[in-house]
Amino acid sequence: MTPSSPSRLLLASLALAACLGSPLDAQGSRGSAKTPPVRPQSSSGEPARWRRIEVRRLVTPTVSVRFSGSFATLRIVGWAHDSVAITGTVPADARFETGWAGSESERVGGMKGYLEPADPKGVTLPAGEIEIRVPERARVWSKAGSASIDVSGVRGGLDLAIVGGSIRVAGSPSELRVDAMDGTIEIVGTPQWLRAKSASGDIVVRGGSEDAAISTVSGALRVGDGRFERLRLESVAGAVTFAGELARGAALDIDSHGGDVELLTTRKQGADYELSSIAGRIENRWGTPAPVVGREGRGMSLAFSTAGGGARITVRSFKGTIRLGSGKGP
Repeated sequence: MTPSSPSRLLLASLALAACLGSPLDAQGSRGSAKTPPVRPQSSSGEPARWRRIEVRRLVTPTVSVRFSGSFATLRIVGWAHDSVAITGTVPADARFETGWAGSESERVGGMKGYLEPADPKGVTLPAGEIEIRVPERARVWSKAGSASIDVSGVRGGLDLAIVGGSIRVAGSPSELRVDAMDGTIEIVGTPQWLRAKSASGDIVVRGGSEDAAISTVSGALRVGDGRFERLRLESVAGAVTFAGELARGAALDIDSHGGDVELLTTRKQGADYELSSIAGRIENRWGTPAPVVGREGRGMSLAFSTAGGGARITVRSFKGTIRLGSGKGP
């Protein structure tokens, strides 16, 4: 018997359903198929490229915070609350996680988090803007590749490191350690203890410190607008400029291989100077005393005191020029 048209249609429908799978199979309720992950969607129905994050937690006043990853921008703000708040915008497919040293019902003394966005080719690229608010006395550690890190209002300890980008710290942390390869470093404030290093990036310090050591390979190093007790500046090829003040009895040591050194001090600064350049020159903008030329006319040295002495200033250079004095007189 020849099937009728409705029968043929029913048979064809059943055959098509068998090929495609039943609706229950597609949902993963029967069979081995699994539901594909749900992607955030924009208002147009297309997959969203970004998503918002927000994490808040009660912590101790001196909580230790560690955050790392491939973010593009990180802002760390110290505030007058015993809590940590993490907000921002990250790629929709990014892996963002946090871990806390304690249960949700208690104030925790430590946390760590990271962000790992990846592009379709499997190469991790910096992306996302994150803000972390921490108690003022918190201790914060952060490490990134190419990123911009901006910190303000933190009075605890800071340990920051990048490969490229920039780091800016404003405030007076008790301890500050900053490391960069190609990135620039700017510090505005009075950290009690300061260590900053850069390979090719410039370092600018506007403020003072009780104990500071700053070094670059080829980047420029500029220090001023503050009072220092112990300060060491080192450079291989970058220029070094000091325009700050020294406490009585303070010590300033500057070492440079090929970069020029500028001491923008005045005669009002009570200090004992000892300057030497093996193959370079010394220029005293105050006029006197004159530098002493080395043997065979190579290199120069200069030693004298101003305003009764007090602070010790030692500058050593291999072939760079040492320039002394602001040119403004006493």
